[in-house]
This record gives sequence, C-alpha cells and structure tokens, in this order.
Amino acid sequence: MGRWDSPSPTRARSRSPRDSNSSSRRKDDRRDRDRDRDRDRDRDAQRKRNRWEDDGGEKRDGGKEVVRRRDDRDRDRDRDREEKGRRYDSDDKGGDRRRRDDGGSSRRDRHRGDRDRDREGDRSRDNQKDRDRDRDRRRRPRSSSKSPKPDRKKKEEEKGEGEGEEPPPQPKEAPNFERTTHLVSETNTFNGVVLKYVEPSESRLPPSSITYRLYVFKASEILETITLSTRTAWLFGRDRLVADVPIDHPSASKQHAVIQFRFVTKVNEYGEREGGVKPYIIDLGSANGTTVNGDTVPEKRYFELKEKDVIGFGHSTREYVLMVEK
Repeated sequence: MGRWDSPSPTRARSRSPRDSNSSSRRKDDRRDRDRDRDRDRDRDAQRKRNRWEDDGGEKRDGGKEVVRRRDDRDRDRDRDREEKGRRYDSDDKGGDRRRRDDGGSSRRDRHRGDRDRDREGDRSRDNQKDRDRDRDRRRRPRSSSKSPKPDRKKKEEEKGEGEGEEPPPQPKEAPNFERTTHLVSETNTFNGVVLKYVEPSESRLPPSSITYRLYVFKASEILETITLSTRTAWLFGRDRLVADVPIDHPSASKQHAVIQFRFVTKVNEYGEREGGVKPYIIDLGSANGTTVNGDTVPEKRYFELKEKDVIGFGHSTREYVLMVEK
C-alpha cells in the first residue's frame, strides 16, 4: 500500500510536486473565473445602459411600474449570479479533493466546461430579456391619438339611414355610329380655316360632253357667268379665304352651301339601272337658309338640281340660274 493510499489520517504527509501543481491550477482557475465574471458584469451593465437609452421615452412618459419590475429582475439576476459563484467555489474545493483522490483532471477541459455553462447562461438570460421586453410592449397601453376604426357594418348602416334609399342606376349611353368630322377637321383645312364640308366618295367630274353653267342675275342684269364643269364641288359663302363663289351679303354665312357633282345610280321605269353624274346642292347649316325655286332646301342633305333651277342664298336679291349645254 502506497503512502497516498494509507488509511491512517494521522500519518504526516510531505508535500509533493502534485500538490504545488494543483494549487497553481486552482489559482489560475479562480483568476479565469473572476475575469469571466467581470466580463459578464460589464456586458450586462452595457446592455442595461442601451436598454435605458432605448426605453428612455417610457420612463419620461410615466412607466414607473415597468422600471420597478426591471430593477427587481436585475437585482434577482445579480443575486442568482452571486449564489452561482459561491456554488462554483464550493464545487472547486470539492473538485480539488476529488483531484487529490483521482489523480487530477485537465485544467483546459474544466475551463472549457465553465465557459460553456456561462455561454448557456448568457443565452438563456438574453432570451428571457427578449421575452420580458415583448411582454411589456404588449401590455403597454396604446396611444390615444389613433382612434379605433369603425365597424364596416355599422358604417354601412349609418350611411343607409342618412341617405335613405339608393338612387336607381342611370342608363348607359347608347353607342353613336354617326359620321363625325373630328378626324377630318385636322387635315381638311384651307388657308388656316377648317372647312365644314368634306367631299363624298361618289364625287366625280361631269362628262366633257355636258357643260354646266351658272348665271348670276340681279334684277334683269347678268352680273357673272360661272362654268361649273371644271370642278367637282363649289363652295358658296361670305368668307373669301375659303369660298369658291363669294357672297357679299350680311345674311349669308361664312360657309353657306356647296354645289356637288355626284355619280348616282337610279332605276328607270323599265327596271333598268342608270348611272350618271348630276349636280346637287347641300346647305351647310346656314343661319338664313338656301332656296331652290323659292323653296327652302333641308339642311345638310343633298338636293338634286335640274336645268333652269333658280338658287338663292339667305336674303340676297341675287339669283343663280343653272343652265346645261350639250
């Protein structure tokens, strides 16, 4: 039986190199533990300062209860840390005795275990802080500036009571397929004036074998003779910038009427189709109208002209007589 295994507690023992090594290890462990404890305390203090900076508005707003609970929680955490340190010291004493009995263990392994336990404790404390912060935020009363949104059903009921019955839906506008001149007006200009009239697709020149002439009379005197066969359309009006035949009378409109040659197909009395170019007159919505043989022609509709028809524009005393030469 060796001297270390002697059952006699009264036998004097001499100090060995193992005892000196164990004492130095204890000092190193205690120094590392103190350093870790100081580091944890500094980290907790820094977190506390950051939290006070983040939640400074709560303290200014009167959150005394929240601050008191946090102080109590921090005080309990410090007391638990001190108790844990005392427990570690008691465990170290027992560990030294066990090392003397077992022959000792590695200082590096023990330090690693302490460090892992400290990390787990720090992680659990951080998680607890996060949970406490979330709980405090949920318990915090909402600001009175934001008013709660009214219920949608109540809002609809109030609206229905205030307005009464809903008005019947108005009928939709029916589609309009009539011809307009909005697109043509951009290009159908002459001397900077937009023309009211657009020549139709059946516009044609009269045959060269037939000559249409328009004689202008005032009383019994012939003032002018106009050969109409040279053009497909003739514009009559008071605006000399666009009128082919100017009418210098105040009752005439700027763009009064148009004589248009059109190719028209008709069915004769025998049921046969006959086509030919014939003259027509159309009033452009003038203020005082257009007459043929004393009768007013409808506005914006073609009216066929015959030989020896007498045309009048407005209240002008001039007469325009159509003659045909073959």
